[in-house]
Amino acid sequence: MEEGLLRQKLKNWLIGLGIDPVDLKIYVESLTHRSFAREINIQSRGNEQLEFLGDSVLSFIITSYLYKNYGFFSEGRLAKIRSILISRANLAHSAKNLKIDKYILLSENEEFTEGRKKESILADAMEAFIGALYIDKGINFAGQWFLDRFEDSIEDFIKNPKISDYKTYLQEIIQTDYLKLVKYNVEKSEGPDHKKVFYSIAMIDDRVIGHGSGNSKKESEQQAAKDALKSLYNVDF
Repeated sequence: MEEGLLRQKLKNWLIGLGIDPVDLKIYVESLTHRSFAREINIQSRGNEQLEFLGDSVLSFIITSYLYKNYGFFSEGRLAKIRSILISRANLAHSAKNLKIDKYILLSENEEFTEGRKKESILADAMEAFIGALYIDKGINFAGQWFLDRFEDSIEDFIKNPKISDYKTYLQEIIQTDYLKLVKYNVEKSEGPDHKKVFYSIAMIDDRVIGHGSGNSKKESEQQAAKDALKSLYNVDF
């Protein structure tokens, strides 16, 4: 695509996102993958520096939001929520929502290998884009712009977390509310060795707070923690 047309298309996209760019060049840089920079032989590492900056800006925006709205959570729980919110998977999903994938500048080889669908490229571009937004419009604009688009998603995650490690999440909550450690016991196991089912309970002191079963002790404990989260805190999965 001719450069002038590309820049106009990019500007129209930004305006559609509620961003009237002062420096359009910084957004072009944020969307330039290093493979494209090498291919056209320019003295640049693409969007890597902006990605580095955007990572810190995004972390600041989310940390500030969590502190202001959920400062009563434990530090460990806040850190866990933040780490999931800024995970590669979530950043890549956000990039797709903004249609960043449509505007990334990639080399022919990356295009051939479907680079626009790669989680790492999308996540890096999202961070770089936030870095560019911060440079162009300042932290107040960048923070408000981000929250205008993703606050509902943040709240939805906090209320209905998609969690892979239920034991860690449960312990962080219990530590805040009870200053206790959650313990797990395998009550019994059934079935042949190649298809054994384990039954575990989660406990605070002598109080049973959850039950779980699975094909390994670890899985049954995770299910017991999940059950405890549902029964104690009405967390829906």
